[in-house]
Amino acid sequence: MIDLRDAFELRSVVHLVRPTGARASDLEQLRAGIVAAPDESLFTHGLQVQLRAPAVDELPPDDFSGWVNGVVQDRETAERLSFAVQNRNGSPQELRTALIEILDSVGTSARAARGCPPGGEFVFLAAESVPLSTGIRVQDAGELIDALVSADASVCFFHLTEEPWGSEGGRFPLAEWIAARGEARLADWLGEARVMGLPIESMRRKIMQRWRRSHLGRRVSDAASAPDVARREAGRVAVARLVRRIARVEERS
Repeated sequence: MIDLRDAFELRSVVHLVRPTGARASDLEQLRAGIVAAPDESLFTHGLQVQLRAPAVDELPPDDFSGWVNGVVQDRETAERLSFAVQNRNGSPQELRTALIEILDSVGTSARAARGCPPGGEFVFLAAESVPLSTGIRVQDAGELIDALVSADASVCFFHLTEEPWGSEGGRFPLAEWIAARGEARLADWLGEARVMGLPIESMRRKIMQRWRRSHLGRRVSDAASAPDVARREAGRVAVARLVRRIARVEERS
């Protein structure tokens, strides 16, 4: 539980992946595996792909739809599974329900008939998350944006994707903290970005761009009533910060 009055400590994450022991050789067994899978397994196969490919233009398929399309060769079902992972991923239960609904629509006999060749079984895995301190503590929205732009991709993934997905009651600690500092719009943008199904770098750019447009407008308004010297200094500082942020994002592109 974070104290909303304190500075926010950013953390990165590593994942220790292990097999759960479950396998699937057809869609019926895949359905049974999803029903029984721990939340950590749904996370590994559904969401972790975002961290595996942080800088791509478009996310590769999640593990479920990738297997159904590439191994079982059921393209229609694969596309529907992919859509569910991208758009119904707010919590483990929401994702599990969506995947089961899609596989149920195929029908029991058809699920059993749509199998893989020998050696092509789907192996269920589960990732144990190990959060790591970065030593970075931010005090306000400006420091947060600077830190998110320059931080390792795992920092963005942990705070924007993994932590809210696995939090009790769907809580979003980072958004709650920044909203408590009077930045409700930024909190909303963080929430919107995390459910868009974007690669990490694209998500990071979108947040930065929205913040930049909002912040520049605020600075222009504040500067209108300031003395000339103060306006020039404020402009210099704003441009310098903007250049640094853009440079960091471009280095990662």
